[in-house]
Amino acid sequence: MSASRHTVSYTVLNRHEALHYPPEFEVHATPEELEAFAATGYLIRERLFQGEALTRLQDALDRLEAAEWDRHRKNPPKDRSWGIILRHLMDKDPVFLELLKFPPVLSVCRAMMGPLLRLRGLSARISFPGAERQETNWHQHMRVISNPLPPWFSQPHCIDALIYLDDLDDDTGPIGIVPGSHAWLDRHPDHQVFASIEGEQVIRVPAGSTVMVHGNLWHRGMPTLGKKRRMLILSYTPTWLRKSPHGGSPPPDGLTQQLLEDCDEETKELLGIGGYS
Repeated sequence: MSASRHTVSYTVLNRHEALHYPPEFEVHATPEELEAFAATGYLIRERLFQGEALTRLQDALDRLEAAEWDRHRKNPPKDRSWGIILRHLMDKDPVFLELLKFPPVLSVCRAMMGPLLRLRGLSARISFPGAERQETNWHQHMRVISNPLPPWFSQPHCIDALIYLDDLDDDTGPIGIVPGSHAWLDRHPDHQVFASIEGEQVIRVPAGSTVMVHGNLWHRGMPTLGKKRRMLILSYTPTWLRKSPHGGSPPPDGLTQQLLEDCDEETKELLGIGGYS
């Protein structure tokens, strides 16, 4: 689904070295949508991927699932009911590498966090019906903000784009969020709680849709009851935030390493080479 757009221009006051970012770019959202994103901590884009674009992502993830299943667990259950998490997708299939500069996601991230960004990662979670407990508890993806907030504290934000390759409904397991919880400093989610809590909003969207969330937003995944659910997690942070330790090191001969051998400066910055500190 197309979104209204507007243009943003940036000048970064740092000239110690060349800065490689688009000084003017088109944001795939309205100023009002960005304001709502800042207030609620989430932004929904329905049917962002359709037709062949969606099929290519589905097929690429199915290939990777088949290739890595046996290595993922030493003794995997035959029904695969508990699901799997796959890491470093951009290093493993060129279809995923195409998401590095995907404008509907990257432009919104730049508008919300500034022009100098880098990829935090692209991973996938595949859930299968049948397990007693394959929903997720209430959690946040990145909470490193102190309370009270120091006067000069620069909040290390992260935006995660949750890309659903299947219909997100009661069969596959919708997502529950608490709007505004990304701004809470005096509490954190109870990781022992899986049930609904006060203020929860349940999100159901068609296949190909994306739910963008602030890294501190409280959310949970509901049970996958009847159908397989395939989800990609595409994440960006400011260039100065250190590389995420989750998922271990990428493959040394991965596609991003090959891309770095011959690419423009913006691509290098997005892959963590350069930027400012």
